[in-house]
Amino acid sequence: MHACPVPAAAVLCPAMLLLLALLASPTTAVALNTAPSCAPASCGGLAIAYPFWLAGTHRAECGYRAFQVSCDNMGNASLKNSLWTYRILDIFYGNSSFRVTNVELSDGTCNVEMVVNASSDLGLAPFKINPQNQELFFLYNCTWQASKLPLSWAPVSCTNYSSNSFAWLAGMYRSDDILMPLPGNCTVSVMPVLGYEGARGADYQRLMKGGFLLEYKADDCADCTETGGRCRIDVNDDAFECQCSDGVFPVICGSKRTGRKIILIAKIQLTV
Repeated sequence: MHACPVPAAAVLCPAMLLLLALLASPTTAVALNTAPSCAPASCGGLAIAYPFWLAGTHRAECGYRAFQVSCDNMGNASLKNSLWTYRILDIFYGNSSFRVTNVELSDGTCNVEMVVNASSDLGLAPFKINPQNQELFFLYNCTWQASKLPLSWAPVSCTNYSSNSFAWLAGMYRSDDILMPLPGNCTVSVMPVLGYEGARGADYQRLMKGGFLLEYKADDCADCTETGGRCRIDVNDDAFECQCSDGVFPVICGSKRTGRKIILIAKIQLTV
């Protein structure tokens, strides 16, 4: 026997009416909207957490402006506000680095004829290219015959100048590298790639798809959480703040600042 028999479709149970009233209550709506959570969110196989934050899931105060991540229907995570489209392949929170691939330059079209030096115009600020990467040179529109060019230069067949375009995998990436004169009178583009053992210039497409490693700097969230605070970002000036039960502080909760001050100073001295 039903607790609330319905003799007609237009009649509602008192319990249902009460539930609808609660759901429509302004107080309930405010409570739902004022319970921000910066817990890690998932995009594909990636955990998105401080200093990164996921658009549509996290609030802007969960991470820095440049660390905003978008997630498409296929589960691909990308930096949302960068000049290029950088797909995030891995995030290594332990050493403050992450691996990305430039979608526009690694989609198989090998579009290296852009008038851009990819090593200096990647629009990556505030991130830094990790020196573990290698330099992948693209040399195109060369005027010399292939027989006169170095053997380490591999022919490239996916450009508009396929008859005289080459790829060359050089050594360790250097952000301040000054390009030495190269044979062939070629137009040159350089991009970082993480590389792998045995890789050569001929593997340029695999190297581009494999991406490269970036470094990031962010305020240490652990010092805040260890004192009972929540790591948040002031969205007005994009600055870190520690939200505590007794107020908002720059690094750690106020009631614990005296005890933690010596430890924080020691940390700073060890890193100098």
